[in-house]
Amino acid sequence: MSDEAFVRLQDAIISGELQPGERLRDYELAERLGTSKTPIRHALDRLADNGLVEMQRNRYTRVAPIDLERVRNAVDLFGDIWIGSVRHVMPVIQDDDVAYLVELADDMAASVQERDIIAFGAALRSAATGFARIEGNATRANSIERLGPQIRRFTQHAKDAVDWSAVEEFVGAIREATSERDAVKTRAVLVTFFDETLPAIIDRAEQSGLAEMSE
Repeated sequence: MSDEAFVRLQDAIISGELQPGERLRDYELAERLGTSKTPIRHALDRLADNGLVEMQRNRYTRVAPIDLERVRNAVDLFGDIWIGSVRHVMPVIQDDDVAYLVELADDMAASVQERDIIAFGAALRSAATGFARIEGNATRANSIERLGPQIRRFTQHAKDAVDWSAVEEFVGAIREATSERDAVKTRAVLVTFFDETLPAIIDRAEQSGLAEMSE
């Protein structure tokens, strides 16, 4: 039950159903989810570990604010993990691996065409995880999964800050570089996306007032 409670509460925080700063009372959440307080407490502990909940014992438990510095750090680490996989995968990549990665890039392209930020985020994580799986590195895949909620919550609140033209350019470039099995080009595309495109989105979100609603 604690796993189910964790997933449902995490989804509610990411979607904005539970807003930054909102108090979380275990007995209210237990009633809402139809469970006892014990799995709720376990779920809240895990959410606190992931930075989505703030806890002060015997004082309060609340939805954590969107910490843009933490989001920036998550984006940096995400990029480092993906680029690390490229270094190991490209020298040994096989035809079926290329076909698999191109298919994942096509999923990203479809989400960009629809301007669907949720689908794009899921496709982006799948593409990064695809490299990690080909490498056979479960640690990278698990790390990407762990970083996901922080980034997903940010994008839910910052949809208007997304530069879809730049994102579309990235998707086309990563598809081309992967198809060509070009490790140098693939790394360069990822560096541009994670060092320039995504940080620019975070900066625009901050300038538009996201930081104010997150305090």
